[in-house]
Amino acid sequence: MLLYFLVFGIVISGLFLYYSYYIAPRLNPKYKAEQYLKNGKIFDAIIEFKKALDKKPDDFEIHAKLADIYLNENEIDQAVSHLEKVLALNKYNYAVEKTDIQKKLAKAYDLREEYEKALQLYLEILTTMPMDVDSLYYIAFTALGQEEFEIAQRYFDKLVKLLPNNFEVNFATGICCYQNQKTNDAVNYFKTASSLHPSSDIANLALAFALQRKSDYRQALLAVKKINEMEKDREIVFVTRRLRGILLLQSRNFDEAVKVFQELLDYLKKNDMQDAVMMTLFDLGFVCIKAEKTALAYQYWNELYEMDKSYKKIQHLVTLLRKEMDVDYKLFTEEDESSIEEHFRAWLEETFPKDFLWQLCGLKSDKEINIRGLLTSTRISKATEIKSESDFSYVNYDNIEQFNKMNVENFRITANRLVSKLGYKVDQILTTYRESDGVDFLAVTPEKEKVLIWVRRWIKTKVGEIPLRNFAQAINDMKASKGIFITSSELTPSAENSLSNLSKVQVIRPDELASLLEGLV
Repeated sequence: MLLYFLVFGIVISGLFLYYSYYIAPRLNPKYKAEQYLKNGKIFDAIIEFKKALDKKPDDFEIHAKLADIYLNENEIDQAVSHLEKVLALNKYNYAVEKTDIQKKLAKAYDLREEYEKALQLYLEILTTMPMDVDSLYYIAFTALGQEEFEIAQRYFDKLVKLLPNNFEVNFATGICCYQNQKTNDAVNYFKTASSLHPSSDIANLALAFALQRKSDYRQALLAVKKINEMEKDREIVFVTRRLRGILLLQSRNFDEAVKVFQELLDYLKKNDMQDAVMMTLFDLGFVCIKAEKTALAYQYWNELYEMDKSYKKIQHLVTLLRKEMDVDYKLFTEEDESSIEEHFRAWLEETFPKDFLWQLCGLKSDKEINIRGLLTSTRISKATEIKSESDFSYVNYDNIEQFNKMNVENFRITANRLVSKLGYKVDQILTTYRESDGVDFLAVTPEKEKVLIWVRRWIKTKVGEIPLRNFAQAINDMKASKGIFITSSELTPSAENSLSNLSKVQVIRPDELASLLEGLV
């Protein structure tokens, strides 16, 4: 009898276990939904996920799953509803990360043309991840598109360091610098953009305009020569040749300038570009006068006069030139009402308007976004607020002390999270000489480039020149594109001086480290 009850108990237990671990899960809507997803039955999966939500409406994982499904199906409104619900629940795990949800929602808002909502989310992301590439990218280009050049500059200065080999970022950063009158920086960024895409017309033109502003006409001409005019748009050819002629004029190569403009005039007439023909005839008059070919100048201006008597005061210029030809124009005094020379200076300043490059580059946006108002109202902590890298006057230095006192395991975990906060992904943890003093990582950028990162927490000593040079050598040995040396101690004067010769080395000093540790310790 006892044996009977024992067997009966075993059978019942077996049936219970079988039901609990095999049958019940398969009856669970969430499980069924996952199986439908694996088999590509999207509609059935949605139905089962919604059944699961009926039983457990605050299941953030299901909301996240449904959001992904709707995004893939381009059902943006439905996706937004579930993503907003996840953020409202404020519950996350390894599969559902807050930053990931914020980015998906921001992209969805952008698709719905709710640009300010998208911008707000990216700004919030930067409060915890100040070097997040996606957020910096969106905000920088949005600010640039709204012609908020100073605001855009703050974000591009960070973004271009994270994406040093990205053409769009280098070009846009150059435009930002150009508009902010940082001509030397603009030249450097345009050079990088041009080297990344040597055949880019706009990059070479931008470089030429920036070099022209520096009065480096020889280098500007070299940049213009890189533009291959074969099979190019007629407007590009016109701008390119006109700029080349102006640069030759400014470099005092007058005869060559006349030749370039004459060839341009023939090209424009052949392609029936009437407006450009009149502009070039106007240009040729001034160029010929500078080349001391007054009669030829009169010929071109007279031709323009016959085409359009009201064109840019051409009637007055023809009369004035005729007068100066009859009476040596060099004998004109300052008492005269006007002279060709005065008109020449005005013409040269107006050949390419100050906003010509900005209008040409195509980065201006048609969207209307109150980015300045959003930045004012958004509560960004002082440590991570948009400011220059040298401005960390409000950081919490207690973070450094806590960082230095961590045990080896917690220190390595925090250092790993620090690398992620900088916008990089740890690919490998390297062997470090003294684990208590630091940790070494081989990380990758969003563009899959290698970055060597050393994190050091030296307490009683400063970072000298030798460690930095050893680090530079390690960067080359690892064939990394650059290296980041993160230190909780200051640099010696000799170490500071050596940085100018260590082009691949970027140092994150204690003030910036303290800021980045916000939320990590």
